[in-house]
Amino acid sequence: MSTHRAVCALAVMLIGCAGRYGGKPVSKAKAPSGGLEAAALPYQVVDARTGRQIETPAFWTQLGKERAICIGEDHSNPHQHWAQLEIVKQLAQRKPATERLALGLEMVQRPFQGVLDDFSAKRIDAAALRSRTGWEDRWGYDYGFYGATFDAAVAAGGQLLALNAARELTKKVSHKGLDALTPTERAQIPELDLTNAVHRAWFDALMEGMGGTSAHSRKPETEAEPDNPHEAAPPMPSADQIYAVQVIWDESMADGAYRWLTANPTGLVIILAGNGHCHDSAIVGRIKRRGVAAVVSIHPVLDTDASEVLAQPINDFAFVLQTTPEMKAKMAADDAATP
Repeated sequence: MSTHRAVCALAVMLIGCAGRYGGKPVSKAKAPSGGLEAAALPYQVVDARTGRQIETPAFWTQLGKERAICIGEDHSNPHQHWAQLEIVKQLAQRKPATERLALGLEMVQRPFQGVLDDFSAKRIDAAALRSRTGWEDRWGYDYGFYGATFDAAVAAGGQLLALNAARELTKKVSHKGLDALTPTERAQIPELDLTNAVHRAWFDALMEGMGGTSAHSRKPETEAEPDNPHEAAPPMPSADQIYAVQVIWDESMADGAYRWLTANPTGLVIILAGNGHCHDSAIVGRIKRRGVAAVVSIHPVLDTDASEVLAQPINDFAFVLQTTPEMKAKMAADDAATP
């Protein structure tokens, strides 16, 4: 692969964390046919800073003191999606009747908030939600990974929040940079902190590692060769442009959550987002910068991968899912079959 194609593939992979990019499919993975409950596994909760196990009742008590909780995901992992569902259900059951609840979504872009309001009010069904938000085109991951969690939040009286930036804005920034935005477009983007050294170091390490699977589950697409081999290749997105998109996603989600919390001073917002957005220097730190201190992140992870999450912790909690012997055997077989 040429240098140009390699860099473009990496750019698409990183940008693709927020769903489809340029209409390309992001994953063929499907939720279990029996629903997310079929992906349930026993779990332990670990303090990601110390590696110590936390008793489950103490964990729920701690979460009850927070204003914002970011639960990460590898987008195609059904077990992590079940963990999100379990946490949302537990918190919904425990919240005081006077406390408002919101479920903030990376999966839906801000212009489609009205669609989520219609769904929460039961004016439309899931099929209409998917159609009107352009789910398959703009996100692309199986709705079965999310539907039960949306339903659980709505059943608890929660509001669904469209948190992500519009794809039209981020695509323009990735190709032309922030300076190319019109005043109207720039007004749609919240305050951006592009100078966070810790976050930039995390991002640069992800770029250098050509993937960072713990943060983004998207595999790079294969880019077609130009029809004319003598034709000049299109401009490559620079690292700064790709980074600006990453920050726009984080800041948009943090800003949307913050605005809801400001309007609901005793409310709780639970955010579902990729693990690459749901950590200290991403959404969590950007909400805290806006003045909300009680914010934590949870990284659902299979026990086979827990050491990677705990070695260099950037989350508050690891929600460690215990794999079965059958699962371990299958993973070992898959690894052995991989060249």
